[in-house]
Amino acid sequence: MKRIALLKQMFLGAALMLLTLTTAVLPTSASPLDCLFGRVATPGSELHALGTAAISRSHGDAAYFTNGKGRVLEVRARAMKDGVLRVSVDRVYIPRNYNGNARSETVYDRLGQLATEKEAIRAGSYVMVDAATGLEAYRYGKQIAKALDSE
Repeated sequence: MKRIALLKQMFLGAALMLLTLTTAVLPTSASPLDCLFGRVATPGSELHALGTAAISRSHGDAAYFTNGKGRVLEVRARAMKDGVLRVSVDRVYIPRNYNGNARSETVYDRLGQLATEKEAIRAGSYVMVDAATGLEAYRYGKQIAKALDSE
């Protein structure tokens, strides 16, 4: 008898979890694959340009882009078997004068400098930055976002 009650409770919990996932996750994306591999990039769009640049230089790993004004994008792209390019983009922002911190000003200025280089790879209004600089700036932007969210 206890076993049947335990199974009912587990079934009810699993059903509630599936219901929650169905109502919370699926409406926010066009397809379940979007959650796993990113959105489909339409040729000619900025998303497609970012994905194409990312896949050509990073071969599926994360590539980093900046607009030179504190915005840093982490872009992951994947070419599917049917020729569709799926791209996921995570954005962070680094304000120039965050809490009067010299580091934020240095990172902001460095991103601006990289965005003006002539030989830089451009994708729409963004410029690809090297992996080390991009990762450092992206992580710093995540720290800022986390700190602002906790306030």
